Amino acid sequence: MPLFACIRTPHAPHTALDVAKDFSPRLQRYPHGCVVLDVSGLERLIGPPQTIGEELVRVASGFSRTTPWSGRVAVAPSQAAALILTAAPCGPALTVVTENVSAALAPVTIDVLYHFLAEAHDVTFFRTRRAQAAKQQAQWDRYEKAFEAVRRWGIATLGDLAALPAAELSARLGQDGVALQRCANGVDAQPLVPDPEVPRFIQRFELEWPIDALEPLEFVLARMLDPLSSSLERADRGAAAIRLDLRLVDRSTHARLLQLPAAMRDPKVLRTLLVLDLESHPPAAAIDHITIEVDPAPGRILQYSLLERARPSAETLATLLARLDALVGESRCGTPVLLDSHGPDAFELQRFALEAPRYISQPLGEFRTASSELRTASREPRTANSEPRTTSLRRFRPPRAVRVTAEKGRPIRVAIDRRGMPGGAVEQCAGPWRSSGAWWTLRPGSGQAHNDRPWNRDEWDVAFTDGSVCRLFRERESGQWFMEGTLD
Repeated sequence: MPLFACIRTPHAPHTALDVAKDFSPRLQRYPHGCVVLDVSGLERLIGPPQTIGEELVRVASGFSRTTPWSGRVAVAPSQAAALILTAAPCGPALTVVTENVSAALAPVTIDVLYHFLAEAHDVTFFRTRRAQAAKQQAQWDRYEKAFEAVRRWGIATLGDLAALPAAELSARLGQDGVALQRCANGVDAQPLVPDPEVPRFIQRFELEWPIDALEPLEFVLARMLDPLSSSLERADRGAAAIRLDLRLVDRSTHARLLQLPAAMRDPKVLRTLLVLDLESHPPAAAIDHITIEVDPAPGRILQYSLLERARPSAETLATLLARLDALVGESRCGTPVLLDSHGPDAFELQRFALEAPRYISQPLGEFRTASSELRTASREPRTANSEPRTTSLRRFRPPRAVRVTAEKGRPIRVAIDRRGMPGGAVEQCAGPWRSSGAWWTLRPGSGQAHNDRPWNRDEWDVAFTDGSVCRLFRERESGQWFMEGTLD
């Protein structure tokens, strides 16, 4: 998903540009100290959109040490939305919108949209040749007439403008009215045009003969990444993201964006990551033109501790994760995270977060004292006042089907065909706990989320004569029993 950030500092015009250059080379300047930058490749390096916005505010606040920072920052999926959110006269210093852009722009007044289009017109007008300047001015005159008509209709906010029927609006105002409505919904009229004065790390290569195999493409990528890595090293920068555009023989473009977990510039690692990504997402036809662009980030300075075991580098871990993704698939490699749901075993896989090395901030003497106290406490026996042990459920995926003998609805014996699995006579049992949910996903036309399948069952915790404890559940519709896992 594309992600853009807008920094607006009207009282310090150069601050927005200086901050934006530290985050991305793909930026576009606007009048009155406003800069829009593409931050879609920084999620794995910095964090989610909220964290990216907070980091932009923190860096921008550090530029104005004498006076409080009075600028505004907005993060949104489109340039128009980010610009409009920062152009509003009142609002918080940071605004983050990741979905439902139209609802976020609905309370903004129509005058803010007018100022936004005026700024966009100024940027386009000064970059246009003289032969096309009259055409641009004529288009702006039509926009002003459309604004006058919209104001006469009593339209005060962008939500009112977005709610108008598009067909009737086009019949009365033409394509200019439709363009205003698209801006009110946060739709970009044109792509981001990077500032030519900002240095970009980009390499292009046009092939004499099309390439349809991955092995010769790997040699071409190595030839292109070597000068890119040298340029990053001279600038003391690392790659935060890699944009790969492959123009195919059928005139289509196969675009890939790799978000790196840390700033790196080793050409062999970058080549390996690109090749592994192309193995999982191969192009549909032969390739005749290759473009590689790197989003730079400040170089890493690592200081490892002498008291901790050395950890693998970020390059090694990124390569390992890329190989696992290519082997088992991106949807099957990650960290399981529990979902906020009552559904049994509801979880999703998220990308691995490569943590930075931890540092020891306390003196060495205090560290030795704390370590000796910890070893002494670990040898002491647990008393009645000690913290109780927590019970964990070791789930079986998928749950094991078992044969259960029940008496008056309560399990008294469990039989299972697998060796090493608990079973036998039930000594104690607790339950049933009845739960059901997600039945609404069975309706026609209703979407079914991942791990949000319908369930209707009774759960029991049973203890066998050999001392093992497990959790059973019975499907209330089919009457079949399953063993969900063991309790430790």
